Amino acid sequence: MPAIAIPKEIRKAVIRELYRQIGSLDWEGISTRERTVFYTRWVEDESIGGELADYYTAEGMRVWLKDGPLKEYARALENFGSYAEYATKRLSPADEFITELLGEEWVIRSNSLREKPMHCVVTDGKQERYVCWGRPRNFRDLLWAAVNKAVTAPNRPLVVVYVTDDTMIEEGQKRQHELIAEHCSLNLAYVRRRLEAAPGK
Repeated sequence: MPAIAIPKEIRKAVIRELYRQIGSLDWEGISTRERTVFYTRWVEDESIGGELADYYTAEGMRVWLKDGPLKEYARALENFGSYAEYATKRLSPADEFITELLGEEWVIRSNSLREKPMHCVVTDGKQERYVCWGRPRNFRDLLWAAVNKAVTAPNRPLVVVYVTDDTMIEEGQKRQHELIAEHCSLNLAYVRRRLEAAPGK
């Protein structure tokens, strides 16, 4: 079934308003049950659902929101992907925690930044390492990506789990992640990243 074509300006306006509202939430930290409440709120919001009503049913709007703008939101916070321009916030850049964890001599190799999960190759000019990162809830995806690299990489991949601002780190969960990473011959680090206003927002 072909996707419904929403006029470009309406689509942009809806995404911009949706991301403006999400900017006041810790969306990545909200449970699936809590998110359902927001889906309903946005469908009923004149500036979001009201604009989409000529193109989708209420259920169609939920699917569009979930599989489009909301699915891309985590990457938009990284200033990555086609939705990045709409995000009102940005995560502190990856090169900050890479320097913090590995040292000043380590930098992201040009054109190596990729997604699903977010990852890159870092180098100190002599050797390279694979680094991937995400939130605690995405640890399984990070683990799988890193293990796949570990079987052929000359150096241990580094898995970085991050929390933002005042989010608490669950020590039990962190310890479990550390045990799994060690078992799989991976390096693991927990870091805290800042959420800041995006330039011009």
